[in-house]
Amino acid sequence: MITKDSLKVLDVSSPAPQYVCLKLDAGKPLQGLLPGMFYELRAPSQKGRLFKPISILEVEESTLSFLIKVVGAGTQAFTQLKAGDRVEAIGPLGNGFPGIAGRRVLLVSGGAGYPPLAWIKRKSDVAGFCLHLHGCASADEAFPCDLLYTDDGSLGSKGLVTDSVDCLIAEHNIDLVFSCGPVPMLAKLTELCMQIEHYVSMEAYMACGIGVCHGCAIPVDKAFKLVCKDGPVFDATQIRWSEL
Repeated sequence: MITKDSLKVLDVSSPAPQYVCLKLDAGKPLQGLLPGMFYELRAPSQKGRLFKPISILEVEESTLSFLIKVVGAGTQAFTQLKAGDRVEAIGPLGNGFPGIAGRRVLLVSGGAGYPPLAWIKRKSDVAGFCLHLHGCASADEAFPCDLLYTDDGSLGSKGLVTDSVDCLIAEHNIDLVFSCGPVPMLAKLTELCMQIEHYVSMEAYMACGIGVCHGCAIPVDKAFKLVCKDGPVFDATQIRWSEL
């Protein structure tokens, strides 16, 4: 059930130079949440301004964790929070990735698209096989994963996270791919995974998060769908990538 709450901040940390991690107390047991779902969050100093759509990084009993890339005033405000503060939250919102029990799964994240796939990786013991690739600009945006790719080669392999996907699919007999990140990365992955079940979590500007403003419409199948209400997780083959 979608609710609007004031959640207590339990912890604030900075795991990377451009990122802040928030741990919030939901005040009640959390059930039915899936990787890919998100919340609309707003720091108290931003009252009167728009909420920010943030993917869930982890759920533990009654606590929620979020990894947020700091890109403007709205997200910068989260870095000023301290334990005991309150954050306005609307959620949970959107759909989640399908189950992975018994599947041979490849997870591919890029930049700020890391959270939902990291959550899946932590719960991947039910999968037959699970490999998480993460791509980013430099070591400053690196997070725990199985294989890391950086644009500048400062950590992990130099290059794009999509560079070795076709080889890894063949080597590990992958039958399911999940991805989240920049549109060019997702579009390239879709080309590489045409014969494999592939789901993407789309990133989009969401003013409302509940399907009212229609600001996050994307071309899906023969129509347009809303990332916040119909997604953010979609069958990659249904998205008209050339129109994005």
